[in-house]
Amino acid sequence: MKTITTQEHELITDVIGGGLTTLAEAVIEKDLLLTEVLYAINTTDREGIGLVFCGGTCLSKAHGLIDRMSEDIDFKLVVPQGLSRSARSRRLSQYKKRLVRDFEALGFYVPADQVVARDENSYVSLNLHYKSQFPAVTSLRTEIKVELNARAPVLPTTMLPIRAMLSILTAQPTQGVPIECISIEETLAEKILSFLRRTAEARAGRNRAEYDDRLVRHIYDVRAIARVIEGLELPQAHFATMVAGDGAQYRNQYPEFEQNPAAQMRAVLEALQNEPSTFERDYLLFVDELVFGDPVPFAEASGVFSGLAAYFTESDRRFRESVTAALQLHNY
Repeated sequence: MKTITTQEHELITDVIGGGLTTLAEAVIEKDLLLTEVLYAINTTDREGIGLVFCGGTCLSKAHGLIDRMSEDIDFKLVVPQGLSRSARSRRLSQYKKRLVRDFEALGFYVPADQVVARDENSYVSLNLHYKSQFPAVTSLRTEIKVELNARAPVLPTTMLPIRAMLSILTAQPTQGVPIECISIEETLAEKILSFLRRTAEARAGRNRAEYDDRLVRHIYDVRAIARVIEGLELPQAHFATMVAGDGAQYRNQYPEFEQNPAAQMRAVLEALQNEPSTFERDYLLFVDELVFGDPVPFAEASGVFSGLAAYFTESDRRFRESVTAALQLHNY
């Protein structure tokens, strides 16, 4: 099974021993392997499918906006236009199989029952297992989750270099590998939507898997983005397009969201205000083990998150009209 080299093990031990970081060895190790996975994804043959790095790991490793370990890798796939429905599904399926092949060639164990494909391969999730050489960290999984979603970005993207945390800490003269990345503005909107929809889904009993107690990372990340929000144009109109896309994609699993997304999201915002302990416990554990920058109190982070979320959904009528228009425009 995939593991780090002896030289990498020694470098990590030296970094920790030299006081260059307060993170645990297992965190540096996982970031190293995660970076290798990113490089592999970027070089796998995609047959014309566009690839856009997104999510918290993109915020951390590409934009440099959050000081935390991000465990998962998220990509948007831009599928060529003009394909029939079956051809599109087949193209995505072939790409999924090539990814699994390339990850296994690197030494990762990819259990077949942990390769998930839904919506005609428009959503794919893979779990890449590796053998850790260091003591376990409670909040850290010993696998790397890769999620691919065939929904194109709504805002312009940018090319940014990606480097491993270890190479930065040891001042290695590497330039990093450039990868196409989602914008900060779109990431902000997606994080607000992801936390609200997925939490609402769980509260409604519609989630297919156990509730992800690490969703509180979105609260932390939104506050981190808010520190540099001056000069950024908040994509309020585009948020409605994202909501419409989520409603359409998950309509069979969670029909209430498509029917009235504002009410579903507002219920979560009310829970954040009225039942803070429900989320604060998960938040504090997450910050304690995976954040290496200055800690941010839960009250501050949740307050910033709630304020921005309210901005995106401030008017029920106008918001519903925007979502309806997006549904019609994009034929969801």
